[in-house]
Amino acid sequence: MKKIFAALAAAIMISVLTTGCFGMGQKTAVATGDEALSQEAADYGDSFEGLSNYLASFGYINPVSDNENVTFVSMDYELVGADKGRKYTEQTKKKATIEIYEFNLKSTNATADEVLKSVKDGGKFAIYDLPEVNHVYLSNNGKYMMIYTDKSINEDNTESDEYKLRDEILTKFREFHE
Repeated sequence: MKKIFAALAAAIMISVLTTGCFGMGQKTAVATGDEALSQEAADYGDSFEGLSNYLASFGYINPVSDNENVTFVSMDYELVGADKGRKYTEQTKKKATIEIYEFNLKSTNATADEVLKSVKDGGKFAIYDLPEVNHVYLSNNGKYMMIYTDKSINEDNTESDEYKLRDEILTKFREFHE
């Protein structure tokens, strides 16, 4: 019985240490709102990770994912013709869902061209036989796309906190490396 207990205790100890190490490594690789040193877009590279860290510097998203508390989900970004994509399921200032995609504008495929054109024209897109996606925005440089979902926003109440927060986030998003 003592051997079983000792083996179980060792397994638990290894599991805790492994999880802790992996979580620490990921957290130091990405700046979150509390850890970020700068809120200037120019201080972040013009990349998917740069945009994620820039938005995190304001506390809009949490780009850290660990085994205990998943805050983002990698998306099947190729469905929209993007090079990268991530869905942030926890926003530190408000419970909303933010999806961010990065496109290589020098080498887009037909799907990306169709999605980007549809978003430019009307802020929405549809692919395959899936339902239309609304509340879609492009950065000013056209390289990044954001889907912002917050069902508590009343489009007629522009003075609500939810509406103002979305506008604030969209301003930062659109101006990133314009």
